[in-house]
Parts: sequence; C-alpha cells; structure tokens
Amino acid sequence: MKSEFIRGVPLFASLTDEEFKSLEHILLVRRYSKGQVIFQEQDTGNYMYIVLAGKLKVTKSNGSGRESILAIHQAGDFFGEMSLLDGKTSPATVSAREDCKIATISKADFFLYLMKNEKVVQQIIRVLCRRLRQGWGRLHMLSHGSAEVRICEGLLSLSRRYGLQDGGSILINMKFTHQELAEMAGTSRETVTRTLTRLQKKGLLKVDHDGHLVLVDPKSLSLVS
Repeated sequence: MKSEFIRGVPLFASLTDEEFKSLEHILLVRRYSKGQVIFQEQDTGNYMYIVLAGKLKVTKSNGSGRESILAIHQAGDFFGEMSLLDGKTSPATVSAREDCKIATISKADFFLYLMKNEKVVQQIIRVLCRRLRQGWGRLHMLSHGSAEVRICEGLLSLSRRYGLQDGGSILINMKFTHQELAEMAGTSRETVTRTLTRLQKKGLLKVDHDGHLVLVDPKSLSLVS
C-alpha cells in the first residue's frame, strides 16, 4: 500500500519501477494531526518530507509576532530539502493545516540515494526554481501599499496555483479562511472580509456552495491589482 501512493508522487514519477524499488526502503510514513508542528523556524533540518495526503502551511513570524503564510503544501509536494542541502536551519515553520500523511527521508539517505539519482535531482531543481519564482511574486505582491491590491494579487496567485477553469471564471480549489488570506496578504482579517465583500458586490468574486472562492472575472480583478 505504501508504494502505491508514493509511486505517484511527482518527485518519483519519472523513475522506472526498478529505480523506485531501489529507493522505497528509505521512506518512512508518518501521520500528523491538524495543528501539529512538523518543524519550527530555526530548527536544524534532519529530514526531507513528502506530502502523501492532507495539507500543511509554511509560516514565518515577524518581529511583532504577526504570522505570515508563505506557502501551502499539498499531496505530491516535498519540503525540508533546503536545510539538508545548505546545512542551515529552517527558514520557516511548517505545521499541519489538516490531518496529514507524510513520508520522511533522513539526511543520510537523502545524500546517499536521492542526490545520486539524476532524475530525482532534476525534479528537485525544478521545484526550487518554481519556489524562487513564487517568492519573487510574493515580494511583488507585498510591495503594494494598498491592502486591497495585495489581497487581489493574493487571490490571483492562488488561482494560478490551485485554480480550476470554469468558462471565464476560475474556482480556487482549496478553502481558505479570512485569517489565512490576511496572513498571506500581510493585513488584518477585518480588512480581508471588507475587501471580499466589496469584490462580491462588484461581481468580481463569489463563494460557491462548498465555500470555495470563485474569481468571476479574473481579468477585471487583475486591473484592480
């Protein structure tokens, strides 16, 4: 059972069955409950983590104690490799946004097996490049002085990451609380609530029956941002 769902993770998708079988023994599956911290900012990294089920959030606290959400990890994503690669402490805290199932790889096995497999290394490089580009996008978003603009930029960014096209609209296929959106945009929950209400009144945003945000007119929303 373990190999069935790990085999489909993008990190291993390009491997042959024989190549995957040679790596399978280094994976240890662990479960984490909602709210449980996987590792704290400034912890020394000893493992790489691969999300098999559930979602996690990556957060960082500023000097005043306000928490910002840097990223959301979901099934198929991996994290923790950066501390293993450069030997430095973790730059952020990762905690379970919901109950999760995660495969871990020790630091020793990471270098002994993964870093000697060209296909796996190429996939890691691609993901690191994607995160760098996302980081640039986040810096661009936070550079705006207007909270409303930052919130609109955040919604557009989420639509690119989790969006499902529905005609001219885009459904963000992951639920976010107003507090989480505030932590992403660097503003208050009250400001997010007011902004979303205004966007709904303008016909740029709606909430479907399952609580997902739908960007009704992404092009017009991008003009706001």
